[in-house]
Amino acid sequence: MLKTAMLSAVATVALIAAGPALAQETTPPTTPPVQTMPASPQEASQAPSVTEVLRADGRFTTLLAALEQAELTSVLENQAAVSIFAPTDEAFAALPEEERTRLMDPANLGELRALLLYHVIAADVASDQIMGLRGGVPTAAGAQVQFDGTGDAIRVDAATVVEADIETANGAVFAIDTVLSPAASQAAMGDEEAAVAVESTPPTLPEEPTEDAMGPNDPLPTTPE
Repeated sequence: MLKTAMLSAVATVALIAAGPALAQETTPPTTPPVQTMPASPQEASQAPSVTEVLRADGRFTTLLAALEQAELTSVLENQAAVSIFAPTDEAFAALPEEERTRLMDPANLGELRALLLYHVIAADVASDQIMGLRGGVPTAAGAQVQFDGTGDAIRVDAATVVEADIETANGAVFAIDTVLSPAASQAAMGDEEAAVAVESTPPTLPEEPTEDAMGPNDPLPTTPE
């Protein structure tokens, strides 16, 4: 029976109890202790977000342009926990030029958004949650993508993870060598035993953005636990 641990991709927070205070020295120190100020909320928020890590890396310029075109940059930045399986520039270059041009056409904004959200899991995923397991996991686009950690490298549908666990302030980046497509979902094409069971179907975004559709600051659909 396949394990379902891949669906528990939300990071847990450990609560550490404060220890007893240290006893004061009977002899005062010869120099006053250095006082340190706790990090301000502004300083704490300066850790790089998912999109900032993508920009600094240098391998994801096409992906970043597509995210901007699809109005998803702010969505990823404002999501509390998110993992993106990020195609490199080489992965996008492997697509036919006419297909890249078609996807970036404003007339196909809904299709581009659905394609990009298929690369996103609304949870903080770590590679050790995938290793040794194989099955489908709902994406932010609603369709399931298949993870396969049973081989030497992690596979995501037909793509291979070339670098895993790139940490960010609000999740993780996994660099992959192929652009994913919901139409080629291996989880959808596999039999029932090849997919991790899910309790409910994730919400699906509208094909074409409207005034009532998800805005750039709206949260992503969450992965069912």
